[in-house]
Amino acid sequence: MISDEEMYDVINYVIKVKTEHIKNIKVITEDINYKANQNDDYFLNSKILKNDFNQKDIKSLRRQYEDSRGFILNPKYIQNLRIVHKDKLLAYKSEGKYFWDEFNKKHGNSSFMFVGKPLFSLDKSKVIISYGHYCGSLCGNGERILLKKINGIWTLERILSGFIS
Repeated sequence: MISDEEMYDVINYVIKVKTEHIKNIKVITEDINYKANQNDDYFLNSKILKNDFNQKDIKSLRRQYEDSRGFILNPKYIQNLRIVHKDKLLAYKSEGKYFWDEFNKKHGNSSFMFVGKPLFSLDKSKVIISYGHYCGSLCGNGERILLKKINGIWTLERILSGFIS
């Protein structure tokens, strides 16, 4: 079982990494790209992960990914960023409204980051997490990364996939 503390240790690590480089992030939400298309399961392909995980880990990662469908950020563990849950954030573009006009009305001229639920190896020494940020209609980036815990500290092992706009 993965505790909230373990999960938010990873989430807060990626928040720190992202906000050190991008200063105007004021809002965080759940991964808005989760299950966006059929290729989303591609990164869990055993051919891609076989050098980093054994078959039991890969099976567990797939199960964790499927179970993350209803993942909601808990404000108890997030500091310095305002949580706007994914459904509310995506509603900014409803009824013909331009998303960024609505976002900037509510949050000022800022950007937001997104983060997915961390997926842990069985021994909890490695984790896959998706995160990134958006700063405009053609502005943003994101990554799916593999972190490894070394001497109690999460460190980047490698980037599994990413996008930039």
